[in-house]
Amino acid sequence: MNIKDLIFNKVKRLTYYDSYVTVCGDSEVLIENISNVYECNEIMTRVKAGRKEIVIWGSGLKMKNYVNNSCIVNGKIASVEIISGGAVKE
Repeated sequence: MNIKDLIFNKVKRLTYYDSYVTVCGDSEVLIENISNVYECNEIMTRVKAGRKEIVIWGSGLKMKNYVNNSCIVNGKIASVEIISGGAVKE
């Protein structure tokens, strides 16, 4: 790895922005700054946002409005888990 790559990786880690999760009652979750969707089905949605993995459990879940690195998950929300690091590989 050359010096250019080392500097780039250091800057990337320092400027990595946080994710924002907004829960609206028990039927909607807004997740901002998504970089990857790992899984999405009717009972679980799992995404990478910032340096966290966010897992939403419920029933009848649907991902909507996946635009500008944000999405809305609708359905009957049972729980929202925010896992540090998650499936992130550095």
